[in-house]
Amino acid sequence: MIRPILAVLLLLAPAAQAQTSNAEYAAACRAAVGPLPEFSCADGMPVPITVDGVPVTDRAPATCDRPSLLDNGPGSDGQCVPFSRILDLSTDRMQVSVMCRQKVFRSLASMEFDEIDVIAHNPDTGATCWFQASAEEGVPVSGVRVPAPTAALDDRFWKTPQEVVADGCGDCHDNDPFMFSPFVGQVWSEVPVNPFGPYAHVGAEFGFDAWPTTAMTPRDNTCVGCHRIGIGAANYADRKVGSCAQLTDWMTGVEIPPGADGPAGTYPLSHAMPPGFGESEEAWNVIFAQSVAQIRSCCEDPSQTMCVLSQIPALIR
Repeated sequence: MIRPILAVLLLLAPAAQAQTSNAEYAAACRAAVGPLPEFSCADGMPVPITVDGVPVTDRAPATCDRPSLLDNGPGSDGQCVPFSRILDLSTDRMQVSVMCRQKVFRSLASMEFDEIDVIAHNPDTGATCWFQASAEEGVPVSGVRVPAPTAALDDRFWKTPQEVVADGCGDCHDNDPFMFSPFVGQVWSEVPVNPFGPYAHVGAEFGFDAWPTTAMTPRDNTCVGCHRIGIGAANYADRKVGSCAQLTDWMTGVEIPPGADGPAGTYPLSHAMPPGFGESEEAWNVIFAQSVAQIRSCCEDPSQTMCVLSQIPALIR
């Protein structure tokens, strides 16, 4: 049963509307965030894959120190595929992160990818847009000259807004446009951050009912002192996705993520939050264990008074 506070928040969701075309979505994102450029994945920073600290470049190992945490699906080489690339296209007015994802092993020089994802965010208003291109019937996407997402018409390079929503990016990006993981953290300097800024999605398809942006703020909790903890609709039903659920367990050593090897299952790699902590496991427990227990309790039962749920503020105009 949906909790009462979620039922209230769902009333804020926009009414169902006609499907938005690629051209309409591109125009809305140009207006709300800004014009995005054409780009090349070759300019991105390759994300390392290591086993016991040693870089692997000749294959996709079955397990690794920092798996991608993303289900690459059937036919992939798992969660430890080298040479995905991260590219920062941010300007002084917008934050833009690109991931050119490899799901099967290819050489470093290859500019063929299985998926290209773009997150475009206006840090002043919170307006956020999502673009995705992916392999069709096994044919990879070229990252050599990627068309500007906000200039795209219905040329089918970029998926439709409906297809992007269905892929579920917002299930994990429920507290912030840009999510930290040990995998991405290896090239974190290439990722923009805005952990407490306004945040909301552009486009009717991305409304609150599809991708909720609700956060918990328990008092005196060391976790929410650094970033928000999102609690989307799916969390209430099964706790399988989101920063409130699976990511909390994976980032704090409660559960070892798929694709992780031995070192990834032991401290300190098993405790990715907070990044760069650097102290002993005993010290980590003293400072953070109680806060993690409180977060997990709120994930299980968000109706508790201590959880303090509220919709993430946005200033989209």
